[in-house]
Amino acid sequence: MSKIAVVGAGTMGHGIAQVFALAGFQVSLTDNDAQVLENAIPRIQANIETCCLQGFVSEDEAAAVPARITLASDLAGAVSQADFVFEAVFEDLGIKRQVLRRVEEHCPRHATIASNTSSFRVHDMAVTLSRPEQFLNTHFWNPPYIIPLVEVVPGHHTSDETVKIAVRLLKDADKHPVLVRKDVPGFVGNRLQHALRREAISIVAQGIASPEDVDLIVRLGFGLRLPMVGPLETVDLGGLDLTLAIQSYLLPELDRSTEPLQLIRDKIARGELGAKAGKGFYDWPPGQAERAIRQRDEALLEMVKWLGYRRNVGSECD
Repeated sequence: MSKIAVVGAGTMGHGIAQVFALAGFQVSLTDNDAQVLENAIPRIQANIETCCLQGFVSEDEAAAVPARITLASDLAGAVSQADFVFEAVFEDLGIKRQVLRRVEEHCPRHATIASNTSSFRVHDMAVTLSRPEQFLNTHFWNPPYIIPLVEVVPGHHTSDETVKIAVRLLKDADKHPVLVRKDVPGFVGNRLQHALRREAISIVAQGIASPEDVDLIVRLGFGLRLPMVGPLETVDLGGLDLTLAIQSYLLPELDRSTEPLQLIRDKIARGELGAKAGKGFYDWPPGQAERAIRQRDEALLEMVKWLGYRRNVGSECD
């Protein structure tokens, strides 16, 4: 069975390590921040406890996970025997290039390397690599130990064999890989997600609705049907002529900014960075973010279980 290395033990990295350890793989996990690395196993254990309480994994499966994860204090040691390396460091192109170059230098020549970037093109990260044919993006969604889908994004030089290796590995870990045909910024999911966010922020900036009501409209309105009927299915069910009529009137009114909106810049300037700072669009008193994440995860687990029993989703990777 393949040996896995994960570089970066933060929000996504520790969750990716958990995914593969739960699937029976031996995982080496590293981070240049000793405190983040030290906190990884307790965070994984807390995640698994939530999964157990919801009946998503058994107690025996959960008990085996920590022993399959080895914490490595240095990158070279973490990747030296890996067959597949996942990079999950901070979303900064320069940092990612440096880390990927070091990964390639220290991992075995046969190893496949994957980034978990949320936005950067594979081509833009691969420019520093000598073996770009063995590199691609596997975009997990947060929380990675719950969300089934992973976007698989090959670059211009990624070989077909590398794509096959990644798809097979993800399926072995009980994930649902979906192939993105072109190497574009944001892939598919984040292009859709940030189009929605841009309009949501614009609506608040214009005073059309409060942040609370914007979120409520999404959650209890069209968002409620998205797990079962996607946006293009909805177009077909409603009729393309209806979409044409609505868009002809509505699209000129939507935000078309090509830069982050000033409202976001103003909030950041005031230190309103979101839950980690105690204030963003919402106020976040101590403990509130943790409760929100726990409630989110519990609800997502229930939803994923329900969809797993009742919905057979297909893709080009099947």
